[in-house]
Amino acid sequence: MVVRILSSSASFAGVSYNTNKIEKLRGELMKVSGFGPLQGLETLRPEDYKNYLKMVSAQNKRVSKPQFHAVISAKGKAYDKASLTEIAIRWLHQMGYADQPYLVVYHNDTGNNHVHLVSTRIGKDGKKISSGFENIRAIQNLNKVLGLDEKQRINLDVQKALNYQFKTRAQFKMILESAGYILKETGGNLQIIKSGILQDEIKLMLINERIHQNQPDTDRIKQLKAIFYKHGAEHDTKLMPVNSSSAGRDKINLKGYTSNFAAYMQDKHGIALIFHFKDDKPPYGYSIIDHAEKGVYKGSDILPMKILLAMQQDRSVVDQEMPSKLLPPVPETYELTANREYYRALLSAALNNYPDLKQGLRHQGLEVMPHGDELYLADPEADQYIPVSLLLDGAATLLMERYYGLRPEPEIAIININRPIAAIQIAEDIDDEAIHGRNRRRKKKARTNSR
Repeated sequence: MVVRILSSSASFAGVSYNTNKIEKLRGELMKVSGFGPLQGLETLRPEDYKNYLKMVSAQNKRVSKPQFHAVISAKGKAYDKASLTEIAIRWLHQMGYADQPYLVVYHNDTGNNHVHLVSTRIGKDGKKISSGFENIRAIQNLNKVLGLDEKQRINLDVQKALNYQFKTRAQFKMILESAGYILKETGGNLQIIKSGILQDEIKLMLINERIHQNQPDTDRIKQLKAIFYKHGAEHDTKLMPVNSSSAGRDKINLKGYTSNFAAYMQDKHGIALIFHFKDDKPPYGYSIIDHAEKGVYKGSDILPMKILLAMQQDRSVVDQEMPSKLLPPVPETYELTANREYYRALLSAALNNYPDLKQGLRHQGLEVMPHGDELYLADPEADQYIPVSLLLDGAATLLMERYYGLRPEPEIAIININRPIAAIQIAEDIDDEAIHGRNRRRKKKARTNSR
């Protein structure tokens, strides 16, 4: 769960922002507190809330932008609207806003449940509520509300990071940096900083010892290659910049890069892609943090960035370069494979029930990979690689070998495998009995399909 203090305002624009969300059914007013007699009215307009906040704020002319606007966001749907509202109220009390007029609005328009809180920094006595170290206190008070001990949490994060498989200090740092820590090497130690405060230190010697102890997980590397190859064909790998803007400023800062593929891998597989770049130049490489299996990898060891970015734009690049890298040593006992009939049925379905062979294979979660002078049906997630010749008869195998360029390729071979399915024609809805029904002959009317 995270908390952010948003921009200040003289006009209390945060009220309009949140009431607009409510009007568009993307938000819900969860709590109104401290608005005195206004709370007794049946229907309130946004201007009513804003005018009341301005009236309270007018008691202190020295604060030009008195709006207090914050957001508390949970990961995914871990907390419902009622739980988030309760946390928000308790957090406001910790921040000194217990007796202030405030609104709590729940938003449901993103993948993460969150609430917005709007109030004024000026108390009803005219005194300004302290804003010193506000961002740091916001995090500390949220941890207090959630019952989290900051030191204990940081120690747990450090121990978790040390249990990952990593080959360099830079890779170890990426694990903690991805959790929001700032790191600094000094005097043989790695300082861990959060919210501008030194939280802990780790001896660099300990990190180096872990590096020497760690051994590459070759099985996981092979599995990651297969996962990237499979899902890169299904999700766009084109990179998109991630920008941030400082509150109240027009300057936009480049935070990093992502893609639909990267978002899918993070969300569904617990695999984070960190793209490395300098200034405003495009990324020159990437790293992989495998949170699912606790490992950090150089991106090019799994899938070169050139191929990763080409997966959607030019599948031929992938087809030419990837298969031989993915295939493990070929077993010699495929004749005894228990799943042979199962994969025969899946391959036949891909051949016969889809307008395009590769579309059918992707739908089944399979790939066909040339390796040497043989074609293999690959099910990467099940770690199964079976020669096509064991699944199809000679004619069908020859047809596929021609399609994948292992044999001379007459035009007819391509046409057979990529044969289009005729478009389905759906007629106007008609009264079947009126046209073909049992009363047509008795009434001496012709059987016809037109009115």
